[in-house]
Amino acid sequence: MMASLLLVLFGLALGSWLNVVTLRYRPERRLFSFHDAAGRSHCLACGRELRWYELVPLFSFVFQLGRCRSCGVRLSFQYPLVELLGAAILAGAPRLIAATYSVSWGAVEALAAPAWYYALSALWIVAAFVWVAIGIVDLRHSIIPNGASVALAVLGGGVTVVLAGAALPSFQTSFLGSYALIAGIPANVFAGHILGAAAGGLVFWLLWALSRGRAMGFGDVKLAAASGLLLGWPDIALAVACSFIVGGVWGAALLATNRRSMGDRIPFGPFFVVGALLTVVFGRQFLAWYFGIFPGT
Repeated sequence: MMASLLLVLFGLALGSWLNVVTLRYRPERRLFSFHDAAGRSHCLACGRELRWYELVPLFSFVFQLGRCRSCGVRLSFQYPLVELLGAAILAGAPRLIAATYSVSWGAVEALAAPAWYYALSALWIVAAFVWVAIGIVDLRHSIIPNGASVALAVLGGGVTVVLAGAALPSFQTSFLGSYALIAGIPANVFAGHILGAAAGGLVFWLLWALSRGRAMGFGDVKLAAASGLLLGWPDIALAVACSFIVGGVWGAALLATNRRSMGDRIPFGPFFVVGALLTVVFGRQFLAWYFGIFPGT
């Protein structure tokens, strides 16, 4: 219990740090640069430096009723949402990885789990934070930083190497469990993750090429390829499908409420990030539900 509480608190702090990085990001600079993260926090509207009690993750937003104490401007809901997401990632990812790879949680708490489990958990926690950062930056600036996609590719390589060393059955390396066998998951983990990168990159490259960049930016192509290396095949296929479903529903809602027209461009990065996270967290449950409704497919 104490360990879980510490993970939640540390996750809130990491979420607060991620808010600082993404809100201060400028397209001409690198994401996660020291220049963006350094310096005292201040109100983005009036510029007043914030006191320490205004920087307590989540609680400061609640106690200030979502407004700056000086100028009264309404604060973005990004602050509490990303902080809560940071807590969920740090506290939930270790349990999710343990459940996915059949590692006893008791062994994890006793620090007696296999070494590859701890390495895998750390890699996926970092990957989740990078995904969230990409979604925020693309939503705010309509750009996916190259450095973030490179980071995902490096993490994907790390995940592949760790899984290969763990020598797990092929279906157990997928967040889809035994459902991965339906799509023909390769027995070799390196082949599976390289295929994931190729599949993700190819789908988005075709959309980018056929639309001449109007339907999809090339940053989305790099994001999909890097995420495919991280997720592997067939997880990347479900992530892409979920991203288009989420994007389609969101786009339809915007059109229905007259907040967008058919000609408006909407950054796709946030939808892809949501699709990828849904695949990691709920992929197996989603497929169980789907095949329960359509058993013949």
